[in-house]
Amino acid sequence: MSEETQISAAGTPQKPSWRENYFIMLGHFADDICQGSLPAVLAFMFQQGLLENYTQVAVLILGMTVVNAVAQPLTGFLADKRPLPFLMCAGMLTSAAGVAFLGFVENYTLMFMLVAVNGIGVATFHPSAGKLANAFAGARVGKGMSLFSLGGNVGYTLGPLYFTVLYAFFGLKATLFLAVPAVLMSIIFIAKNRFYRVTLRKTEQKAKIRALGGNVRENWAGTGTLLLLVFARSASMSSLTTFLPLYFIHELGGNDQISAASLTLIGVGGAVATFLGGPAADRFGFTQLVRVASFMCIPFGLLFLGAGNIWLCMAALVPFGFFYYASMSPVVVIGQKLLPRHVGTATGITIGLGISFGGLVTPLVGRVGDSFGLFASMQIVVALAALAFVFSLLVPVVEKRPV
Repeated sequence: MSEETQISAAGTPQKPSWRENYFIMLGHFADDICQGSLPAVLAFMFQQGLLENYTQVAVLILGMTVVNAVAQPLTGFLADKRPLPFLMCAGMLTSAAGVAFLGFVENYTLMFMLVAVNGIGVATFHPSAGKLANAFAGARVGKGMSLFSLGGNVGYTLGPLYFTVLYAFFGLKATLFLAVPAVLMSIIFIAKNRFYRVTLRKTEQKAKIRALGGNVRENWAGTGTLLLLVFARSASMSSLTTFLPLYFIHELGGNDQISAASLTLIGVGGAVATFLGGPAADRFGFTQLVRVASFMCIPFGLLFLGAGNIWLCMAALVPFGFFYYASMSPVVVIGQKLLPRHVGTATGITIGLGISFGGLVTPLVGRVGDSFGLFASMQIVVALAALAFVFSLLVPVVEKRPV
């Protein structure tokens, strides 16, 4: 009896549905809540004297970023070699382990090793999970990838809040609870592993048939251009979210509550935009939506720079963040369509490197702020957003996925 027949007899649906991406979305949430909580964890460790200075904090974050950036393409390549949906589960648990035990160590070398483990876990999760989300999306690839991206955005945004609430009750030992969502989702994914493996195998067989018919071509040059777009987008948003609270306090005279609210507005608006961006791209085209959304960031970025008033700046940030995140899942789909035989690799470089690139550039933007003021840093943020629009014009137009 074949594996497909066994699964059907066991009652698992034989025909994949894009609604399965709700489970993968929750897995993405569980994975990225671990990564998103890391800055808050390190901040509390600094307050308790376990970290001596800001440089040690920055090195830990940079270490996780570099490990993620190096491992992401490698794990993407591995996910493309054969159907390995268990990598999604393994990556999620590894990411959770990297932060779960962080609150129990005081040695700096051990801290670095744990954040590196977190980076490896995040790098392992994204390619395999993104490939599976693409397989289940079917003709609704934009909507499917929007759900997938939404889980990561919400997890990354809520990570610091989740840990802060737990910290009030358990102190640094609260890091152990960061693994709970990952453990729960792993139980679900283990139960679904055979079904997921069969789905990936069928999807790959269809891709091979299309390749034999001469209908599948990979565009590595276009992917290189897409990476330039990803680089500019990531550097812009990472620098904005890192220095925005300080900008509101030191340049505009705001308080801690207002500075925190600015990040919340971007996060909430981003979640809504991520959910809407994919379906809109299904209807109007993926490259077209990315170009329009990238362009719309520019006037609102300029308004943000020229406002000079806290409330006008906040008003400009909402649409700026909205249009940035509206193109997030379409960017991933473009990468997958440019490399249809390497969907895992494409997912890894568009999602994983989309986060890592920003972490590498942000310290340089911070140096500019130290030398010339935070307004200069914000000018770089808007300039990078404008550069992203230029690169979007060079990205190839991809066709809608055939039903």
